[in-house]
Amino acid sequence: MTVTRADEDPALAERQARHKAFVWDLQARFCAALEALEDDARPPLHPGPAGRFEKHPWTRGDGSKDQGGGVGALMHGRLFEKVGVHVSEVFGEFSDEFRKQMPGAADDPRFWACGVSLIAHPRSPRVPAAHMNTRMITTSKTWFGGGSDLTPLLDHQRRPDFADAVDFHAALKTACDAHDAAYYPKFKRWADAYFHLAHRDE
Repeated sequence: MTVTRADEDPALAERQARHKAFVWDLQARFCAALEALEDDARPPLHPGPAGRFEKHPWTRGDGSKDQGGGVGALMHGRLFEKVGVHVSEVFGEFSDEFRKQMPGAADDPRFWACGVSLIAHPRSPRVPAAHMNTRMITTSKTWFGGGSDLTPLLDHQRRPDFADAVDFHAALKTACDAHDAAYYPKFKRWADAYFHLAHRDE
């Protein structure tokens, strides 16, 4: 059995339990909302039966010891060609090489990570694909992070169509501003640097 930091720290254990509850609730709410969109997408524009999620549990490692796992939820439908909402909770020890790269793992290689990811590919080429993930990670330090992105679309003349991007960023700014007005410009700079294509300078 792997001894985690939460076994030694009741406050951390409580924090991790709250995060796990948040992640599982988020998966359930995402799945319900996406299935509702499938129900609303009706023939003849969207033929076929409404999609439903199938859930697939998995475990980490070779099964010789408990290292966590998760549940993948996957749906093929009439609105979505493929959409996945996956939850994971994994723990163990980082390798000697990897612990040097992770904050707080140099002296103690134990880690715990729990999060949710969503990847949605609509059938229509006029609707952008979307992705998001969020995760809490604990070494001797604890942090929460994640991100989201929208695949840019081209119009009939192969020019970028920015209407969806404007709506997407407006929603992100609203979410950030609810906590701190400095968050959106700060995280926008990070995203612009991360997604910059140097060879095309865009």
